[in-house]
Amino acid sequence: MAKYKVKYDRDACIGAASCTAFSKKFKLAKDGKADLAGAKEVGDCLYELTIDEKELEEMKEAAKSCPVNVIHIFDEKGTKIV
Repeated sequence: MAKYKVKYDRDACIGAASCTAFSKKFKLAKDGKADLAGAKEVGDCLYELTIDEKELEEMKEAAKSCPVNVIHIFDEKGTKIV
C-alpha cells in the first residue's frame, strides 16, 4: 500500500478550521490553530505525518480547503500532490 507524507506549517495557520471539516486528523487547539494528530515536529512549527491510501482522499480535501495553503501532500517519490 502506498504511503504519503503530509507536511503542515502550523505557524502559518490562521485557524480557519476548514481542515477539521474534512479530516479527523486535524483538531483546533486552544490557541485557535489546528493540530495534526500523530505528526512529528520536524522544524520550528513544521510537522510531518505519514498516511496511507485510506486516508489520502480526506487529507487531500483538507489540504485543498485551507485558505492559506499550509497543508501539503507528497507521494513516495517526493512528488507534490497538493
